[in-house]
Amino acid sequence: WMSEVDAEKLGIQDNDWVEVHNDHGVYCTRAVVSARIPRGVCIVYHVPERTVGIPKSKLRGGRRGGGHNSVTRIHLKPNYLSGGYGQFSYHFNYWGPIAPQRDTHVIVKRMDKVVF
Repeated sequence: WMSEVDAEKLGIQDNDWVEVHNDHGVYCTRAVVSARIPRGVCIVYHVPERTVGIPKSKLRGGRRGGGHNSVTRIHLKPNYLSGGYGQFSYHFNYWGPIAPQRDTHVIVKRMDKVVF
């Protein structure tokens, strides 16, 4: 989701394919243009399956981009680095971002050529 003002500046129409990226990662998604979103803000809801119906990313050399969390940083609490405690054990994406940690800066570009 993005504001009408930002979308107009970037040449993005509602339902266009866009690449969202920063120095952490990249993903491809559809743009939703809305007057309800403040200028300078993008909001992402839900995470679609990244391999089904998602175009290949030019920024990744023709490969598929990641999921919507690929642009977020992972912040580790110092407690996670202490050993010997069951509640601090590692699990897939156990150290991944939670809701308060998902704010980040991104660049949004319209995809001119969509290749599946």
